[in-house]
Amino acid sequence: MAAIQAENEMLRRENAALQSVKEALRGSEARYRRLFEDDLTGDFVTALDGRILACNPAFVRIFGFASVEEALDTNIGDLYEDPGDRDWLLARIRRERKVENEGRTRKRRDGTRIHVVENVVGRFGPDGELLEAQGYIYDDSERKRAEDALQENMEWYRQALDNPLVAYAFCEIITDGSGRPVDVVYLRVNRTFEEFTGLVRENILNRRATEIFAPDEIGDLIASYGNVALTGEPATFQYPLPSLSRWYEVTAFSSQRGYITAFFTDITRRKWAEEALRESEERFRAVLENSLDAAYRRNLQADRYDYMSPVIEQILGFTPEEMAAMNLEEVVDRIHPDDRLPVEAELNTAAASGRGLLVYRFRAKDGRYRWLEDHFTVIPDSIGQPLFRGGIVRDVTERRRTEEAIMRHAGELARIHRDLESAHREANLYLDILTHDIGNTENVSNLYAELLVDSVEGEAAGYVANLKRSIAKSIEILGTVSKIRRIHAGPPGLRATDLDAVIQAEIAHFPDTSIRYEGAPRQVLADDLLCEVFMNLIGNAVKHGGPDVEVSIRVKAEGNGFLRVTVADTGRGIPDDRKEEIFHRYERKQRGVGEGLGLYLVRILIDRYGGRLWVEDRVPGRPGEGAAFSFLLREVDAVPERSRGD
Repeated sequence: MAAIQAENEMLRRENAALQSVKEALRGSEARYRRLFEDDLTGDFVTALDGRILACNPAFVRIFGFASVEEALDTNIGDLYEDPGDRDWLLARIRRERKVENEGRTRKRRDGTRIHVVENVVGRFGPDGELLEAQGYIYDDSERKRAEDALQENMEWYRQALDNPLVAYAFCEIITDGSGRPVDVVYLRVNRTFEEFTGLVRENILNRRATEIFAPDEIGDLIASYGNVALTGEPATFQYPLPSLSRWYEVTAFSSQRGYITAFFTDITRRKWAEEALRESEERFRAVLENSLDAAYRRNLQADRYDYMSPVIEQILGFTPEEMAAMNLEEVVDRIHPDDRLPVEAELNTAAASGRGLLVYRFRAKDGRYRWLEDHFTVIPDSIGQPLFRGGIVRDVTERRRTEEAIMRHAGELARIHRDLESAHREANLYLDILTHDIGNTENVSNLYAELLVDSVEGEAAGYVANLKRSIAKSIEILGTVSKIRRIHAGPPGLRATDLDAVIQAEIAHFPDTSIRYEGAPRQVLADDLLCEVFMNLIGNAVKHGGPDVEVSIRVKAEGNGFLRVTVADTGRGIPDDRKEEIFHRYERKQRGVGEGLGLYLVRILIDRYGGRLWVEDRVPGRPGEGAAFSFLLREVDAVPERSRGD
């Protein structure tokens, strides 16, 4: 009887333990079911024949079902645009066991097409047979449409800026303390800019104009650009650059305060022609008879044209004789009403200065307006009264249409850019929310796992331990991803950082590891993420080298203002054919869950600090005797003040 009672007591305790495990599993199942139901992505499970076995409300919403029940009566193959996609997907899962971030076109319940991104894994039986497919999906249609539209607009923009007849420059205006424009920085130029100036694009981008030209040579150009950029008023003007022996005609406008967009043509040949006009009227006449521009001279006292090039008939449809017969009132009547006052004002100004530029619309013989550009000089008589006005008229109608089209599209591109920035901010908001909520969920899951450790035994305890390790790994991955997002979020705020203090602090995090370091009181250009470099490199050495691994850290001057830091270990080393690959495993997806993120983080941090990262054998020629990770950091004393980023 005592033996039976003892056995009954043991069975009672085992039953209580099993009941506790059952309650814990039931609670865990409820929590994960809530996550499944509330997920923002469309989660689903399908049988091999395509039957939808389970799905969440997000899946129902994406594909336009009325309810989960309606979706469960559907074969997922009905949602594929191409019937062969389903066979392709299953074949790939059997081969690779999963499909990650695959963009495809799918059909909604009503037949409309959407672009989605899928992540699918297979569930396999003990014999390796594929039993069902599980995954999640999200609607990527809006991003895909925006991407296609942006690509189309960028292609148009590229073609417009590659116009072989017009040079293009986009510049930032530099002002002094009083807000006066003192310089410009070239941010973008096209190939025609190089042809018109003889300057190489790589030698001028991100440089100040006063570093390329003499300041007194471009002072007026900087002032003109600055006025456009700060007032928003567009301007068209001519400008000489004696150092290049060229003249340019510039049309400038600003779509963003402090920045200037300029389109210009090389008018050097035309200016030479104007100079030739002043030297010899007969030589000038011979040139103009064959020119596409119309030359003229108007007798202001007789109120008639003394001379008009024959080409005027091609431009306006009037013969030179018909133009000569027009008095001033008839000429003014053919100028567009909106342009008459500016023309009159420029003529009055030119009477004093002796030269001027008119840009106006003139009604041609066929009744249509043509844009004309009139460069002229005023010749006075002996007492200073205007006697003649002579100049060159060019038909710039097509150019004006091109400029207006470019300005319209530049405005449209600016709007698209603002929309993309807004979308980027919204995406980051969603990511922040997801990161925060997932982090909270993981912390809660970790807490429950801690509670389960003390409440289960045997095989269940092993499962709980595995669950706890998995949650810890997930928390670690989330932390690393958050750091990477922080790095990519904006420009680095680099500052002088105590290298020795960072190394000593990270060594203290590994008290059970033999780490040799002699100290290096140096200041380097970095930020508060520099500790992540040493944490990951030392952590990898301990992880892969075992409890007896030995680590050494060395710092020495490399020259050219850089310090070389080496973290070496006595672990199993890295084969030669993998020394470059290990820094790219995360990008190439040659990894398991979370693998490769640490070295990827180290690489982008060293790039952020302006250095370089590589790995060698600790003992040259003997990969099996350990690895040595080396990287360069800029020493603060060797960094120019303007490039430190703070």
